[in-house]
Amino acid sequence: MDFTKQQKILSEEKEKLLRQLEYYKKEDPYLAPERASQKTTDDDITETEGHDRITATRIALKQDLLAVDRALKKIDSGTYGVCEVCHQKIEKARLEAMPTALRCLADESKKKR
Repeated sequence: MDFTKQQKILSEEKEKLLRQLEYYKKEDPYLAPERASQKTTDDDITETEGHDRITATRIALKQDLLAVDRALKKIDSGTYGVCEVCHQKIEKARLEAMPTALRCLADESKKKR
């Protein structure tokens, strides 16, 4: 099976995720070069809330990036599109809808129970 389309989608998604990670890194108030040493308690609270929100977003983006990288490695190794549980082919429609899928629909459904 040819996975050129999925590889292109995954590569584009990887670039998008990397850009988002870089953006959020720059937005983290804890990493701001102009971070004031003389702050009020309100400044500290606002800064902490911003940092926590950005950290949570970056964690989610990193998880997505890991899934994309894993799928790209599977394409390179020739194991993409094979269910990690039953070792049968993952449905084409599932891979088109979710290119990072590791399991066929039946095994994914079993996992969620």
